[in-house]
Amino acid sequence: MAREDLFYQPPKGEKSGLPYDPFKSFVIPRPIGWISTRSKDGVDNLAPYSQFTNVSFDPPTILFVAHQSVYKMRSKDTVQNCIETNEFVWNMATYALREEMNNSARESWDDEFVESNISKAPCKVVRPPRVADSPVSFECQVQSIIRIPNESRGEDMSGPHLVGTSDIVIGRVLGIHVKGEYITDTGIFDVLKAVPIARMGYHQYTHVTQAWDMKVPMMPDDTMSAGVLGGNFDDVKQSVKAIETKGEEAEKAE
Repeated sequence: MAREDLFYQPPKGEKSGLPYDPFKSFVIPRPIGWISTRSKDGVDNLAPYSQFTNVSFDPPTILFVAHQSVYKMRSKDTVQNCIETNEFVWNMATYALREEMNNSARESWDDEFVESNISKAPCKVVRPPRVADSPVSFECQVQSIIRIPNESRGEDMSGPHLVGTSDIVIGRVLGIHVKGEYITDTGIFDVLKAVPIARMGYHQYTHVTQAWDMKVPMMPDDTMSAGVLGGNFDDVKQSVKAIETKGEEAEKAE
């Protein structure tokens, strides 16, 4: 027998009435921000964050969200390191690395690379190491850190809230590592070979097992958007050049 439709308002302290909070099972799948940092004292840190996405692909910019640590009762070590050193690295979490990723989620006081037996590889621009076996890694410089407080219009939101405030860390991508074995003969990233994993709700994960193409429809005179969305910047440059040429010809005609 089907349940009745639900509507509830979290700011008013209302709950779903279900045995487990379903919120994180709605915004799915969420790629994992497997973030490595280094403290000002030189201690490496590695931790996964399920609130992760890109901000822009031109210029390449990403973000991850770190909730307050309910164990250490403060901002996560990752955020502390980002504040102090202004650098971090994103590493693609894959199905083959799922156990290593999960083990690094344990909040310890030492180097998670060492504790979880995860191999390090040096970066070329930033100081933190990257995950050696990850197919893709981004070396990043912190662009900004935005704190989302547990309040609305100056008043505390209905609680209690276990994670309190959250820190949004935005990073500009300075360098990109891609293992050659994951690049196809046609020059695209082989996502089905890499098999990235993603977070769902509860304790659930998923992984990429299929992919298909679907192009966004364009206006007949839109010669640029397809190239931008498809990542073909040569087409964009040609379109810009064509537009500039037409403008020059129009000026001469006048």
